[in-house]
Amino acid sequence: MSYPIPSNEKARLEALYELKLLDTPSEPVFDRITRLAAKLLDVPAVTVTLIDAKRQWFKSRVGLDIHETPRDIAFCAYPVAESAPLVVENACLDSRFAHNPLVAKPDGIRFYAGLPLKTTQGLVLGTLCTIDNKPRTLSKDEFSTLQDLADIVTEEVQLRERLNREKKDKEASQKALAKLHHSLEQQIEQRTHELKLVIETAYDAYVSVDANDCVLDWNLAATTMFGWSREQALGKPISQLMLPDGLPCGAENVPVTHFAHRSDGSRLPVEIRFKSLSFHGRQWRSLFIHDISERQQLERLRDQQAREDALTKLANRRALDERLPDAMARVRRSQKPLAVLFMDLDSFKQVNDNYGHAVGDELLREIAKRLTASARETDFVVRWAGDEFVLLLESVALDAIEPIAQKLIHTIEQPLLIGEAVLNVSTSIGVAVYTPGADETAPELLKRADVAMYEAKRAGKAQVRIA
Repeated sequence: MSYPIPSNEKARLEALYELKLLDTPSEPVFDRITRLAAKLLDVPAVTVTLIDAKRQWFKSRVGLDIHETPRDIAFCAYPVAESAPLVVENACLDSRFAHNPLVAKPDGIRFYAGLPLKTTQGLVLGTLCTIDNKPRTLSKDEFSTLQDLADIVTEEVQLRERLNREKKDKEASQKALAKLHHSLEQQIEQRTHELKLVIETAYDAYVSVDANDCVLDWNLAATTMFGWSREQALGKPISQLMLPDGLPCGAENVPVTHFAHRSDGSRLPVEIRFKSLSFHGRQWRSLFIHDISERQQLERLRDQQAREDALTKLANRRALDERLPDAMARVRRSQKPLAVLFMDLDSFKQVNDNYGHAVGDELLREIAKRLTASARETDFVVRWAGDEFVLLLESVALDAIEPIAQKLIHTIEQPLLIGEAVLNVSTSIGVAVYTPGADETAPELLKRADVAMYEAKRAGKAQVRIA
């Protein structure tokens, strides 16, 4: 069967999909309407119907045991296409529907009344429809009742449409709010209502305080962010709510990073911007508060990843470049030496050549675990590059350095089973000691340890050389 298609079908479907109502669970807000319509109009079946590209799908239904039908047999396709109510008193006498399988079957549809559900742009997404298996006439009062119920459903659809639009336009809304704030002093009285609407839907918390820092205004985002309702917050000093030490010092409209408190006692990192205002001798401050916990978490993660070797999870070369100068400074303060152990695995290339890089990577991870397990809490283990590792030993006795290095050689020489392969590798270690009073930079210290390591290599495998 054929069915009419509205001229704005593409835009209509885009609006329908934007709402994300199709194929969602039933909701009380719609089910109450269909139950009420069935009772008030005394009909056996009522649906809130959405017309998809090839089907009609029932968001809410009373008296039907199916969720959808093809669009080509849908009565609702007509009020959607015509953007107008459709009342069919006897479908058997209507040429459009007389041969419809929903009509032709025993106890099929005889009466139908469907009212379009429109978006704020006038696009028809579906209908609120009533169905009976007996012919009937819809009185003027019944039609008005059905129209009222359809208007309620339409308002709910349009509310969700606006919420979706507001979510998408969050950034634009915040820019509009900043622009509005700039001109607030000149327009405060005539634009109060508009300002409240914008503030209430803002993503950031908005708090207005008087000259004593008591709350004058508190939007929904502030309730979500801090846990106090508007009623609980109004009139309370801001120090009793989320800023125990009061508003942090800072220049107007310049973000200040601070910790705020929630109603449950937890702390929340925030960014605060404020603007002082004065009107007819009354002074207040508007605070815009942004939750930066996710941003800080991402920054910490990026910071960690920038200083961590992806394969072994050890500190990387960048982390060593930051740590070594600090360790040398501690030597000058504590007068206790620092040892830099530069390690290079022996025969690692043969492992890669014989078993592949995957096995080689697993070997490096195991070496990293062994070095970490052997190190003291104050030691610092680094993957320098490839199969090279660096170990910083702070506050170490000079006569203990070589035994420690020999112990590391022994640890690494222990056979390693990866899959069916038994791997045997060793390491050559070069040691450079930094003592109090030494006139040496961090790169020079590392270079001495590196040179000593190559001397150990030339002397044979599993050797230690102290620069």
